[in-house]
Amino acid sequence: MRIIRKTDTVHAVVERHPELREVLKDASPKFTKLDNPVMFNTVARVTSLEQAAKIGGVYLRELLYRLNDAIGLGSEYLAEEKAAIAQNMSAGLSRAVESASRVRSNGGAPAEIPAWIETAASFPRMDVRFDAADPFDRVNRMAEGMEPGSGFILVQNFEPVPLMHYLGTRGFENYSHRRDGGEYWISFFKK
Repeated sequence: MRIIRKTDTVHAVVERHPELREVLKDASPKFTKLDNPVMFNTVARVTSLEQAAKIGGVYLRELLYRLNDAIGLGSEYLAEEKAAIAQNMSAGLSRAVESASRVRSNGGAPAEIPAWIETAASFPRMDVRFDAADPFDRVNRMAEGMEPGSGFILVQNFEPVPLMHYLGTRGFENYSHRRDGGEYWISFFKK
């Protein structure tokens, strides 16, 4: 016996395990069409369980668990799902940490430290990490008042890439780095 997967067709699953026809029909009234020999021998042959779950309006993982449990592989299915979820979370976290730790310039590509960054120490700083309201208007007002050759530093809990792109269209270069405390310091410089 093997675990039933989302890519298995309804026809193949019911052919291997005829008792699963009733499990499917219990999962959704739409699966009563499996009793129609023409539907079973045509549509069910090309319909994956993933597609069937959508058609039947049931959660795919719940359907897969019920089917696997009915053939005595419910625990194995759950263990496999948990392992896959843990692996995906670990891979996603690794990508997020890698992405967050990269130095960015102009809202995107990794870049070298720009020459103007030395003057950024004198720039006014705006810490918006604990603002209850969206800080976009405040940041925009500060940007409007900047003369060429001046700038400001924005402190945030995350890298505000859309804002960085937006201010880039308004003539600002930027340089972002993540500090030891985890916050981002984004220096904006008016060209």
